[in-house]
Amino acid sequence: MTQMIEMFQDFMIQYNKSYKSPEEIHCRFKFFVQNLEVSRELQASEQGTAQYGVTQFSDLTEREFEKMFAIPHPTKLPVLKQMAMPQKAQKQPSCDWRKFGAITEVKHQGTCRSCWAFAAASNIEALWNIHRHSPRNVSVQELVDCTGYKDGCMGGYVWDAFLTVINRSGLSSSKLYPYRDKEQRCQKYHKRVLTGIEGYEILPRDERDMAEIVASQGPITALLNMKLLQLYKNGVIWRPSEDCPKDYLDHVALIVGYGQVPKQRGSPAKQYWIIKNSWGKTWGEKGYFRLHRGDNTCGIAMYAVTAIVKNSTAISEMRVSCPR
Repeated sequence: MTQMIEMFQDFMIQYNKSYKSPEEIHCRFKFFVQNLEVSRELQASEQGTAQYGVTQFSDLTEREFEKMFAIPHPTKLPVLKQMAMPQKAQKQPSCDWRKFGAITEVKHQGTCRSCWAFAAASNIEALWNIHRHSPRNVSVQELVDCTGYKDGCMGGYVWDAFLTVINRSGLSSSKLYPYRDKEQRCQKYHKRVLTGIEGYEILPRDERDMAEIVASQGPITALLNMKLLQLYKNGVIWRPSEDCPKDYLDHVALIVGYGQVPKQRGSPAKQYWIIKNSWGKTWGEKGYFRLHRGDNTCGIAMYAVTAIVKNSTAISEMRVSCPR
């Protein structure tokens, strides 16, 4: 028990945790110990290379974690145009748009369930950086405040975010309309429109097609089940579907690339997605995580959606090269 107490004290220092009373300290310590056991169980049955353990969320119950970050599972998908596959797409074994300089820094959504807005904003930023060679940091707060589709800090969907961008004829910069970690009254007249989009499209539910689109055109948003992310530290997550149901999707993030862990003796090569999250740089792999690619792990292929950047050829016709 002494070791557990020392680990909890280190956890409090590392993540700057403070509690209101001795009773709350006792309660959080109990949850911390329970999560250590959950981490050991996850580690023992992990099929990939993922490591589970102490994270900034180790003092939360699973229900508290869901209440803090989960968005509503989509019960009805709006009619979306399906993206056409690029002509003569070259298959690449790996792709990482971070090496292109296309990806803006990892941000933290705080206690607002705004992953949908962060993913949509990151998608737009990346596409502008890649296809228009014009770095952008767009306003996530504008999406949270002005969506008009009952999204906000109660959770939402990227297609609503993209509709908001179209309806408002673009987005302001994050500097002019900064993030506040709460829902506010929409600022109807932003001082300067920074960027816009023409539309948005849903991708085929085929991870090979998704990889070709990511490599040839740029990052994409994807809904997924976030069940395994609370105690994730690093590596490639690969779990059976009963541990991470594919039919319950409660989080959105940005796929920025893909790769594979080399084949080792007695085990095949492990293909994975590289995914940008919105829980800050101290979580996961400096704010990113990797998820097994090829069997719809955690439902990653169910609702992959991307914006079409403004004043350009249809994105499915663009030709760019993703760094490996």
